[in-house]
Amino acid sequence: MSMVAVRLAGEGDRAAIAEISKHYDSNLIHLVYNTWQQQGSLYIAEVEGKVIGFCCLTFPAPTEAQILGIRLLPEYQKEQTGRDFIISLMQIAQEKGCNVVRMLTSSENYETQAALQRNLNFERSGTWVIGCGEELNSVPCSGPALESASPALLEDIWQFLQYSQTYRRSQGLIYTDLYAFRSFSKAYLSQQLAAGKVFAWLEGDAVAGVALADLAKDTISLNYLDAKPHAVKDLLAGIICNRKCKHLTSAMPLDSYWEAKPFLEKIIAQHRPDQWLVMVKEVSPLASTRD
Repeated sequence: MSMVAVRLAGEGDRAAIAEISKHYDSNLIHLVYNTWQQQGSLYIAEVEGKVIGFCCLTFPAPTEAQILGIRLLPEYQKEQTGRDFIISLMQIAQEKGCNVVRMLTSSENYETQAALQRNLNFERSGTWVIGCGEELNSVPCSGPALESASPALLEDIWQFLQYSQTYRRSQGLIYTDLYAFRSFSKAYLSQQLAAGKVFAWLEGDAVAGVALADLAKDTISLNYLDAKPHAVKDLLAGIICNRKCKHLTSAMPLDSYWEAKPFLEKIIAQHRPDQWLVMVKEVSPLASTRD
């Protein structure tokens, strides 16, 4: 069987990628060229010099890699070809000093999940619900805006997360951007607090809920939600209400979503999120840690 060779994509691959994309989502080519290639994360799979597939290999954290959106020509959509493609991508990640590689699959794509477990020893690492760029109602809700949490709350928020079943069930992960995940460490929490992207719901002096959100754009990006059931609505309302934003991208662990769903359905014009399963494999880095 011919080996699968992997390399970074170039402008000369545009036609081949467009041909492969015809067999998938019609918006895929737009995503590829406006994000993956500009970020230098678009990789090509070749067999005997022929481009047969592509995907995104991104690095959400210095020692963490994620493989996204593997796409192959129909005649190469075989388990062995996909396996060889992933192995080559994992080797690139190892050479860049990574010790963890993640993949994202639809929560209902049981065939791919089984293949990743059977052939490559990936493990399930939590289910997430993601709604991308959903339109908010013209007057979504009312209520006082919640200010970002003070960095002085670092220890209290971190302790809340350490005792949270949601945090543990999601394997201590957080959504970053463009369907990528990274470890939600205390150091990362501290960075996000300093950037004004952490919101906490307090009951007295106790933390009852935590969310991470980016409000700097026309779209609110909600990257994490973890709260006691009775605090979910107030926390979300405090982040979303009275903001001059037209769209919401929300990503949260499945546990949190069931509590947030009724509120999201009220404030979003057409709420149609997708469920994704994060799968993970530990690898041995072949280089020193990247900066």
